[in-house]
Amino acid sequence: MAEPNNAEKTEPTISEYMARNVKTIAVNATLKELSQSFIDQGVSALLVTDGDEYVGIVSDKRLAREGVAKGLNMETTTVKAIMRSEMLLIESDQPVRAAQAMMKSNGVRHLVVTEAGKIVGIVTISDLIRYFTDFFEG
Repeated sequence: MAEPNNAEKTEPTISEYMARNVKTIAVNATLKELSQSFIDQGVSALLVTDGDEYVGIVSDKRLAREGVAKGLNMETTTVKAIMRSEMLLIESDQPVRAAQAMMKSNGVRHLVVTEAGKIVGIVTISDLIRYFTDFFEG
């Protein structure tokens, strides 16, 4: 008979699943440039910068709903017109389930990850799927 494992299992934190390589786009980039950035960088969200400062977040879903569906000119409309200036922040040491709960309650697919108040990455719904896949597979 196997001995019970008394080692306490800790829930993985966001830092184990997030992307640390923060991808960005300038606030004055056009929607066409934004669209190309999503393709080139292989991401579904970018942090928006104004100089050295993060000023918002923009996702491919937001581009589709706020830009394309509304018929905005992709050549002249800037990211500023569709970005979300309020970024939802979560600390990297929080459990993955906290990110899932925050995404669900706010109806978003991306959270900006911080460490001691400094932006260090992004966690996406795809990252959470990877966590749950790992969890259920073993």
